[in-house]
Amino acid sequence: MHEMIKAEPFSEEILEKAAELRKIFDIPAALDSPFFIARFLSANNGNVDVAKERLLEYLIHRSCLRYGEYDQLGIFNEIPIGKETFERFNISLVEQNLVSNNVHVFVQKLEGTDLNQIIKVLPLSHVIHSYFLLQDVFGRVVANTEKKTGKPSSVVCILDLQGLNISEFINPLSPQVKLAKTVVKVWADYFSENMCKILIINPPGIVSLMWKITKFIMDPRTLSRISFLNSPEDLKLYLEPQVIPQQYGGTWVDNSGYSKPAEGCCREPLAVLPAHLKQSDYIWRDNGYVQPPASKSLNVKGRETLEIIKKSASPGKLLWSFTSSGDINFEILKRESGKEKHVWPKITIASLKLPESGSVDVDEGEYIIRFTNPGSTWFPVKIHCSSDIKPE
Repeated sequence: MHEMIKAEPFSEEILEKAAELRKIFDIPAALDSPFFIARFLSANNGNVDVAKERLLEYLIHRSCLRYGEYDQLGIFNEIPIGKETFERFNISLVEQNLVSNNVHVFVQKLEGTDLNQIIKVLPLSHVIHSYFLLQDVFGRVVANTEKKTGKPSSVVCILDLQGLNISEFINPLSPQVKLAKTVVKVWADYFSENMCKILIINPPGIVSLMWKITKFIMDPRTLSRISFLNSPEDLKLYLEPQVIPQQYGGTWVDNSGYSKPAEGCCREPLAVLPAHLKQSDYIWRDNGYVQPPASKSLNVKGRETLEIIKKSASPGKLLWSFTSSGDINFEILKRESGKEKHVWPKITIASLKLPESGSVDVDEGEYIIRFTNPGSTWFPVKIHCSSDIKPE
């Protein structure tokens, strides 16, 4: 007999450490709850230093992209990076008032989602940044419930694999596998207690093969949070009917106008059409450049950091576009009076089918485009980067 999923309680040791850390962090009101910091500590086995680092990186990410200013629909539909990403995926809203044993539910369906085409219109960084945005939505709902109940809360994801092209995941070096591994690592590093379980339904092919693929993508701890179900009806063994879409045998119907059909509780994804496909120099064309600026090549050794310095004489826009041969930490900072401040948050990425491209508003001053190789192997990560500051 399965037990209904619930968020596990935190130990007294974790809660005591969280209380001490709370004194040094300014937590946004929408996320602040008795257990917000405890989640970061628990995810990192109580290691205070690592938890502090992860929490700070998350708050910097939130501040740089300013998604704290938007509600859930604003994150999905208004923030450019979020809109361009979320409209390609078949996903639900997270309903504040729907809970099962103090946990909330998020639904994602793979039907109609062509990852092979999506990575031709979205750089990997957009997917990673959007995953931070999505987890922020989860965090707000969870914090609200925790403040109401005084008990830990979390999010459970129902992942419907119907329509998944499993052949795209057989090759461990495929872009689809690289995308999945990068997203899973963000979940494991920052949000493993924010989303406590993934219930997988309608897996294609043989479940044993799906397990082999999943084991390659996930570390053992994250893997323990995955369950393959024999039938959508089995969702009732883990969740109460009110948080299960009617399509899967529950009673949840989304009548907000967001979902189509309402009983499926998910928004249909926007298909990738030929007109949507992007050329490698799209960031420069979109900003009026006849041709990209000269590219600079870097070989970043294991644990090494290399930088490109850009100086702005007036307000404008810093644009960049780069490819990388492997995982690289990428961030942009402003240096002023010997101090550095993030203007673009650090994430770990590897370019897939599109270069990693973007822009950020800048004013007068010195800016650092920073690449750090997080690996420790002898093989350097090769970077080819074009960048420029376009005055207003």
